[in-house]
Amino acid sequence: MTRGAGQLLAAGFDGTRIPDALVALAERSGLGGVVLFTRNCPSLDAVLSLTAHARRLDPDVLVLVDHEGGRVHRLPPPFTRFPPAAAVGRAGEPRLAAAVASAMGRELRAAGFDSGLSPVLDCLLDPGNTVIGDRAFGSAPDAVAALGVACVEAMLSTGLVPVAKHFPGHGLTAVDSHHALPDTSATLGELERGELVPFRAALAAGCPAVLVAHVRYRALDAELPGSLSPAIVSGLLRRRLGFDGLVLSDDLEMSAVADTWGVAAAARRFLGAGGDLALICRSAEARDAAVAAIERDLELGALDPAPARRRRRAVLALVTAAGPRPDLSVIGCAEHRALADEVARRSAERG
Repeated sequence: MTRGAGQLLAAGFDGTRIPDALVALAERSGLGGVVLFTRNCPSLDAVLSLTAHARRLDPDVLVLVDHEGGRVHRLPPPFTRFPPAAAVGRAGEPRLAAAVASAMGRELRAAGFDSGLSPVLDCLLDPGNTVIGDRAFGSAPDAVAALGVACVEAMLSTGLVPVAKHFPGHGLTAVDSHHALPDTSATLGELERGELVPFRAALAAGCPAVLVAHVRYRALDAELPGSLSPAIVSGLLRRRLGFDGLVLSDDLEMSAVADTWGVAAAARRFLGAGGDLALICRSAEARDAAVAAIERDLELGALDPAPARRRRRAVLALVTAAGPRPDLSVIGCAEHRALADEVARRSAERG
């Protein structure tokens, strides 16, 4: 097998050890990323074992965890449990947002992670939107932008890779993309005045990575969701916004894309649209099918893995440049617990 297909994937799995099949894939084809979830992380020791093993799989692997705070908290005690982004948003202070991002960055880096796949930069423009809900800082684009920039800058300073999501915005629809394909008729002008404001600000602040939503923006692409659309990834993100950083898909096993296109075909479409790292977060069967499909594209010359590899290495260079990982003693330290309490208190005062 030509080395390359695995480097375009970030894979998740069940259990508390990296499966032999994933190790074998990394050995023969490389591996772009490993993604951990609550199911993989029953204890701090399990987390440390997994992140250390993941790092040995490939010199350019990204070790990821979907960990935002609030209800998207994946890691066991003693990791600090921070309030959701909405609480930070109600507090309304970029200083607090930066402090939370910095504390989370220190804890995740100490545990061996490169990114927590955050911040969420969606504006909660539809109050019925439960999939985003309190994961958003708020509904006002300028306020979300200010808090998002504070998070991006703080994460970069700690060496945790910020990933702006869910581009170009998941806040306009009430449909949960885990279960069905959300759809919006928002025009480019409306997106520019709303959902794109925080993303533009985050990219201007140096955010090196963006995760694209499984949402169909009919005014921009009548058929394909953003994650599979050349008009969104190459057109809007790469050309109009001038972004040459790392582009990740949302989990391609989500029903929004898997039910219509299938995981393997969705991975091919995402990469063909200009994406760099296709996330397949659980199924070994889906991962293997995607590897085979991507390999065919590589062999036919329909896909060039070099840009994605360059962008991933650039992101990893930011991690290295931040210096040594913090000591494990920062995880759940008194300072971080006090910060979480302060955010909750200020949010309640202004709620």
